[in-house]
Amino acid sequence: MATANAATNYLEEKILKFIFDNDSGSFSTPGASLYVGLATAVSDAEAGTLTEATYQNYTRQQVNGATSGWTISTAGGTCTASNAANIEYPASGSSPTNQTITHAFVADAATSGNILFVGALDASKTIGNLDIFRINTGNLSIELK
Repeated sequence: MATANAATNYLEEKILKFIFDNDSGSFSTPGASLYVGLATAVSDAEAGTLTEATYQNYTRQQVNGATSGWTISTAGGTCTASNAANIEYPASGSSPTNQTITHAFVADAATSGNILFVGALDASKTIGNLDIFRINTGNLSIELK
């Protein structure tokens, strides 16, 4: 499930302010609270405009900014952060949810907040009752070139 991903305008601005304006306030707690979510549509990846999944019991999953949450690689001139463990989204309810997941994203809050990265899935997946959508270890990759 590798994704074609893009940093949002929000994140790009925060990085530039951090580096060039010496604005450490642009990141209040770097990586401490990162959440991976699922989307059914993305209208503007750069702006972080998307339609988040809403099936019963869906929630963004917290993946801490640490070696237990992410694996960092700098092989081949590309810096990559990949999930260090499975990320799971169970679905449950009295009837199938039938939402089709098309994208994964990384945000800075469990609800609302700011979208940092958005990426399309290799293949969309329709979620039904009692399904578990799983992002296997290493399959969510955020690349900076």
